[in-house]
Amino acid sequence: MDNDTLYHIFDKYVNSYQFRCCNVSRQGKRVGSGKYICADDRFKPSSPCLIYSFGSKFDFVFENAVWRSFKCEIHTFDPSLSFEESQIPYFVNFHLIGLSGNDFNQTKPEIWKHHNRPLRKVWGMQRLSTIQKVHSHKKKVIDILKIDIEGWEWDALPDILQTGSLSNVKQICIEVHFGFSFKHIIKNNGKLSLKFTSNTWGNVSIKNQLKILKRLYETGFRIFMYRTFNWGSLYIKGRKISNLDELSLININFYK
Repeated sequence: MDNDTLYHIFDKYVNSYQFRCCNVSRQGKRVGSGKYICADDRFKPSSPCLIYSFGSKFDFVFENAVWRSFKCEIHTFDPSLSFEESQIPYFVNFHLIGLSGNDFNQTKPEIWKHHNRPLRKVWGMQRLSTIQKVHSHKKKVIDILKIDIEGWEWDALPDILQTGSLSNVKQICIEVHFGFSFKHIIKNNGKLSLKFTSNTWGNVSIKNQLKILKRLYETGFRIFMYRTFNWGSLYIKGRKISNLDELSLININFYK
């Protein structure tokens, strides 16, 4: 299949409800870093509970909301920014670590050069299984796994699926960057625009990105809420298709 067809398959997949959650709750504002979670009795976090939040840039809108709602143990991970001039809520365990498919250190990615805050020169990256082991969470249920890591999801998810790290995860909130990537261009008036490139997100082919989403489905994760972002869209065969989508999925294995 050609890339245009793959884009249409992705569009049909992400713009579909695969599970009915009766009590969908927005944790944080609709704009920004808030996420949708399922608050049905089977999936609603109840103390003691555990939340992993990957990608924050020291924006704790999501963490503030879930803390008020559920009083869970919260671990937030982001390797990109320094602690300077950052205020971390007392209930957040913050880690200067990024999510990846391998344990290694890397220099800051080129795509981040537009950021208006000082970036750390070296980022520590770890697998989800490593993080769970380090924090003695291997056998604990993760009530909510939030992944918002700017395309790194395609690097991390294959390893997460292979190691079985999702078996104890009740629900996932993930921002998905699909297909060809884009770079940020700052115009003369300071306005940020996008330019699509010939590279794919995470250097993972469009076909393999679809395979990863299929493996999530086969593992038991079903979309109960989705949101598309118009500013990350392409027109393909006369149809507007977003390559930036926010998905919320529950693990139906906890429903049995």
